[in-house]
Amino acid sequence: MDKRALIGIALSVLVLVGYQEFISRYYGPPPVSQAPVAEKNQSPSQTATPVQSAGVPDAVTAQVAPTVAPTGQPAKQIQVETDNYIAVFTTQGARLKSFQFKNYRASAEPKSPLFEIVAAAKDVPLPLGVRWQTPAVFDDEKVVYSVQGADLKLTGDAKGTLVFQGQTADGVTISKSLTFTGNLYPVLFDVAVQAASGNAPVPEILLTDKSDHTVATPGAPFEGFIALVDNKIKREPPAEAIKGHEFSGDVAWAGFGHTYFFIALMPENGASHKVSVRQSGAALIASVNGPAASDRYKLYIGPKELDVLKSAGKDIDRSIDHGYFGFISVPLLYVLHFFHRFTGSYGLDIIVLTVLIKLIMWPLTHKSFTSMKAMQKLGPQMEKLKERYANDKEKLNKEIMDLYKRNGVNPLGGCLPMALQFPVFIGLYNALSTPIELRHASFLWIPDLSRPDWQALPFTFNGWHLGVPILTIVMGATMFIQQWMTPSAGDPNQRKMMMLMPLMFTFMFVSFPAGLTVYWLVNNVLGIAQQYWINRSDK
Repeated sequence: MDKRALIGIALSVLVLVGYQEFISRYYGPPPVSQAPVAEKNQSPSQTATPVQSAGVPDAVTAQVAPTVAPTGQPAKQIQVETDNYIAVFTTQGARLKSFQFKNYRASAEPKSPLFEIVAAAKDVPLPLGVRWQTPAVFDDEKVVYSVQGADLKLTGDAKGTLVFQGQTADGVTISKSLTFTGNLYPVLFDVAVQAASGNAPVPEILLTDKSDHTVATPGAPFEGFIALVDNKIKREPPAEAIKGHEFSGDVAWAGFGHTYFFIALMPENGASHKVSVRQSGAALIASVNGPAASDRYKLYIGPKELDVLKSAGKDIDRSIDHGYFGFISVPLLYVLHFFHRFTGSYGLDIIVLTVLIKLIMWPLTHKSFTSMKAMQKLGPQMEKLKERYANDKEKLNKEIMDLYKRNGVNPLGGCLPMALQFPVFIGLYNALSTPIELRHASFLWIPDLSRPDWQALPFTFNGWHLGVPILTIVMGATMFIQQWMTPSAGDPNQRKMMMLMPLMFTFMFVSFPAGLTVYWLVNNVLGIAQQYWINRSDK
């Protein structure tokens, strides 16, 4: 039995470590903060290189220069402020130059700047560009649009619209209309192209991001390209997205995901649409286009918060990757939401949730503890059987099983309940790691429950940025006490190996979110109380 328990725990540790490694490899390294570029000193010739169309060779793109109707007017900026964000558009290309969230900051510091998900960066075109591939490759990056409408400041249900209109030297008119609502994140986005003669080109709408995400940005780690095509999720982490991919079918939405935020285009009717992603120099380009010269979209730039995403429609809430145990993570997240209405503290919510999970798991853990206690009592008889049948393993196993049967002991009684708890642990790991709710949520001395707790007490030593993981150390200590109180029927060497488990878990939890450490710490304390009660009642 003790060997089975040891193997079960070892496998569980491997699952945890392997899962953490899979997540880090799947999403790749986090992104670099994008440095703003002042538009006032930027001329059209200094803007980023026009984006190459997917599947079009670089040489072809370089040979086809865009034809732009001279407007004689300099580019200007228009600001849109709502309850949720501050967006800045430029008439050069009618593109989005800046997008700041009013309710989310760059760091947990109360006076830190607002988090900016869209910002100008060198050699990276601004998002919401239009391009087409026929009759000639064209990109509207250098077109200076006229605009109907001025700066907007919207609150509540108030709506406002900006209409950008531009024209090429060939007489092709491009129109981009954006309608904003004061209390909503989604923006209605209409694009239309009209030709002076003949058929109008079919436009592709562009979203952009940096292709280099090798420098850590804890504020919003970059996940890569995410799309929902034919009701199937397409996830392309950064390392895969730069290779170039194209999907066609019924496109519900497509865009770039960050751990806590999402920017995506949602076609009103996504049938027969195409989406693609590819690298173009310093830029990562995603494009969406349909079969017609005009199309209507929703532009979503907002937090990956379940209720907000669900209200946007088209299953865009599936952009949150809850993993294989999402059926556990999502209900646990809603329970946290429910408790938060009363506590106002996600730290307290995690504690209450831990108590609730412990109560649900009480019969399993109680059965596990009592089974191990019964196994411990059979320890002397098992040792005698091992001595008697030392040279006959088959006979020894038969006698041990008969001993279990005579005493009504299930050899898996201690292992199975423990194994059943790990899906809950993984589900809770995702519930506390991926949603935006815990981002910058403080508890006690910890300013951000979504980050490892050692970052709450940082210090620098010899150029290394370190910290004191007080919460993790206390968690390891409580796990050691719980392991010491847990009965064992094995030999002393096996028990010593089991006592190493708290040390292994402590090292693992150093890099885990502090919210998860709070859960495991409280769970250990409750386990100690439960084991103490069982030991007392057994005397």
